[in-house]
Amino acid sequence: MGQPSPSAVSHPRYFVPHAASAAEPVPSDASAIAHVVDVFHLDARHLLEQEWIVGLDAVGNVHVVPASQRDLLPVETRAQLTHHEVASGRTPRRIAAAELYFFAVELVEHPSDAEGFNDPVYLYGHLSGPWPGDAPMRVPGQLTVTRGDVLSGLVHGAAEAFHYVQTPESPAAPRGYHALLPGDRSERLAEGRGLVLAWPAVPPELQVSNASNGPMVARILHDVLTQLQEDAHANGGPAALARMELPVPSRAMAIADLEMRGYEVKGDVAILRRNHPGLLTRMAEWLRAEKVKVPTEAGAPGFLEVARAALSALPGWPSESERVLRARVRPGGSAPVPTSPGIPAVAAPVTPRPLPPRAPPKPPRPDEWMKDFLNAHAASHPGAPQPKLTRTKPAFTPPSTPAKPGRPDWMADFGAAPAAPPASTRREAPASKPSPSGSSASPAKKPDWMSDFED
Repeated sequence: MGQPSPSAVSHPRYFVPHAASAAEPVPSDASAIAHVVDVFHLDARHLLEQEWIVGLDAVGNVHVVPASQRDLLPVETRAQLTHHEVASGRTPRRIAAAELYFFAVELVEHPSDAEGFNDPVYLYGHLSGPWPGDAPMRVPGQLTVTRGDVLSGLVHGAAEAFHYVQTPESPAAPRGYHALLPGDRSERLAEGRGLVLAWPAVPPELQVSNASNGPMVARILHDVLTQLQEDAHANGGPAALARMELPVPSRAMAIADLEMRGYEVKGDVAILRRNHPGLLTRMAEWLRAEKVKVPTEAGAPGFLEVARAALSALPGWPSESERVLRARVRPGGSAPVPTSPGIPAVAAPVTPRPLPPRAPPKPPRPDEWMKDFLNAHAASHPGAPQPKLTRTKPAFTPPSTPAKPGRPDWMADFGAAPAAPPASTRREAPASKPSPSGSSASPAKKPDWMSDFED
């Protein structure tokens, strides 16, 4: 049987596949899962309720397998799943859906010229599904949702976040956050169709020992909340959104931004330096605040609390789609759905068998296709300000080499230890007695024994 053509692949209404990228089948393989990102029960009307495991392989491709294949998971992956079950102390949540899609979010575009508060947000990534299905497919594209959808999806999904083992690189226990988003109209959602389970995907090269995405979730929430607050200031309310005290994902980057804008940071306060010559520069300084408070730093849990408060002040929220979507989910820990008694199956002993050789995984797909969507949005709104983009990798500029010679300021924290002589000098210079003056000569000038002839 041939694979379905891209035009025949089923997609949610609010998802636009990339026109130049062909859909490819999703060969889910439990033995290829390197990290688990989610576990849930799927309650489909025409099928018995079943538990599913969602995981990623070494190059970031999604695999969705039934929990009955748990023993086929690699040992490290199985230990990861066991830790989550014990650490969370909850049974998997139940999602009532006739079809479910999975969406790995790789880039978020926040349009700057939209009108209103609950404006559209464009999510770019790879969509896989539908499940359950005989031939789920994967295709890159754009999913359009609203700001409220993003905030609510992450807030409601936080209680069911995946728990990973704490590592030396993470100051707190890492989590894998996800969001259930509407991919269709409310009437289709009520039928259990068009549900999209999305999670901000961390690039494989940044995954050390897990697939936690807390830093990226913090950046997404920060950018959405910032857009909401700017609109509240521009439109004179709601006051609750305008008065929000927003933290930042990185205090160090916030301080660097203030210093580039002409502020001098002293503790928790940044003071504007008004010593720039020129009329235009002075006029620009007059428009800035004399003193601003340096924002505090917060991780994903802190931003989720701010997002919860922002949703209560968002005009027109919750929407009809939001009410229908949340009614399709029952949280973990709830009573299981009673099933008809069946014939008890006798567990047969599982004989370990070697895994067949597999072809090496495909290299990560490029993200050039995202530029087609971004360019199309820019062409449809000529002259509009540039949109804000939330990327999977934080923006980072490597430090440049200092222009002036000498020791950098940060080296003073380690003391004034003298530099070690070059290795070649240590091998060639023989042992010598100290000079009469008591100070050793620099190896770069002349050997110590020459000073004996100068007396």
